[in-house]
Amino acid sequence: MLINYLINSPNARVQQLDKEVVMRSELKRQHLAAIKYRAKRFAATKVGLASAFAAGAVVESAKGDANTIKKYTWLLKLLA
Repeated sequence: MLINYLINSPNARVQQLDKEVVMRSELKRQHLAAIKYRAKRFAATKVGLASAFAAGAVVESAKGDANTIKKYTWLLKLLA
């Protein structure tokens, strides 16, 4: 009984916690893989390209460089 209380019971708890940690890390890995896949798919689509270009245009307009924005508005119209 003392051996069961001091050795077997804590060992079972450690094994259970180890399974939980392994499961959690695997779920995180799968989640990150799914996010990376979606990001690649989104970047390759027309909407992704247009939104990335629009975000770049916003950054350039914040810098005050209107000439660059005027130069590439045709590209935004083409992508939209």
